[in-house]
Formats: sequence, C-alpha cells, structure tokens
Amino acid sequence: MTDSERRLHNPDQGTNRPQIPPVLLARARQARRLRATMSAFLPQDLLVDPAWDMMIDLFIAAGTGERLCVKDLILLSGESPASAMRRIDRLQQAALLARHADPKDHRRVHVTLTDTGLTAMAAMLEHLFDRGEEAEVPATPRSFRPGALRG
Repeated sequence: MTDSERRLHNPDQGTNRPQIPPVLLARARQARRLRATMSAFLPQDLLVDPAWDMMIDLFIAAGTGERLCVKDLILLSGESPASAMRRIDRLQQAALLARHADPKDHRRVHVTLTDTGLTAMAAMLEHLFDRGEEAEVPATPRSFRPGALRG
C-alpha cells in the first residue's frame, strides 16, 4: 500500500470510508477556486476540462461526506447531458469512479471515486502545488495508467 493510500483510509473506522487529510481537501478546494478564477479572466469555454472538474468535486464530496448523483455531475460539468454522460462513462471505464443505485430511489444513481480514483487525485493534489525546492518534479510528464495505481 502506498503512502497516499495509507493516508486515505482510516483503519479505526468500521467502514472503509476514506479519510482525506485536511491539507488535500484544502488543495482540492483551492484547485476548484482556481478554475473559477480562470473562467473570470478568460472566455469560459476556452479552458474547460469537465473530467477534471468532476474528479475534483467527487474528491471534495468524499472528504466531506457529501453524496453526489449523476445529475449533480452533469450540472457541475457545464456540458450537455449526453457529453457529460460520455465523460462519466469514460471515467468509469478507467476505474476512477463508480456508480451506485440509490437503494431508496432507484431512479437516482450516486457517483463516488473508486480507491484508484481517490489515490490518483490524492497523488495529483500532493504534487499540484509548489512545495518549494525539495518538491520532486518529474523531468517529463508521465501518462496516466490506471493499472499502475491498482497495484
């Protein structure tokens, strides 16, 4: 288990609910604010990345105990429902998120990050913000490989 994975799960809890460190939750909120700020200065549709926005919102929801539904992600994405659903499908195919039918209302579908998605987001948020000279920055960007995160 990696360092990020260890910090995301609190073994003292009876459920496997992720325990997201406050610093990572703060970074996720900062990343969301940064996206809003960019939209205020540049044309709103110029720097759009709905998949990133969905992942950030799901990470924050996991850290706060909030539950998001497919409809919430569609609205938050700013895309058409068909485009947002294609993006959700692709994120699920990459094993980054999972959908769960609401047991009380089968018309509603909840969406959560998988362990792979939580680990990926935690790793990105740990390295997204400059932490000074000791921060290790790879010489070249690495492509995302979900299988590498699964172990």
